[in-house]
Amino acid sequence: MEHLIALLPLLSSMPALQVFVGGAVAVTCVAMVLRANKDKHEVPAPAPRSVGDAMVHLQGPAEVLNILRDLREIGRQQVEHLARIAECQRAAREQLTAQTDLLRSIDREQVRNHGHD
Repeated sequence: MEHLIALLPLLSSMPALQVFVGGAVAVTCVAMVLRANKDKHEVPAPAPRSVGDAMVHLQGPAEVLNILRDLREIGRQQVEHLARIAECQRAAREQLTAQTDLLRSIDREQVRNHGHD
């Protein structure tokens, strides 16, 4: 950092270099702004947010049928997943009930053993 600070007096005595660097920075900024404006006009259309929006961009009835088949398959898979989740919940509930019964029997046994001591 000290090296750069030492260069300040030297650079201040070179106005031609300052003009060149300032011009290069200005040209770069203008080029970036022009590029941004060009890119802004070339932005693709936003992606459809729903099936209804997607229907506008379809090529024909075959595409609609394909999407409906896909939706039906997704719905079927969701039903299968929900059934598996429900089965897992049932199994967990049964295990929890069995463990609770086991703990209750252990508590009763301890009460009986401590009550006789």
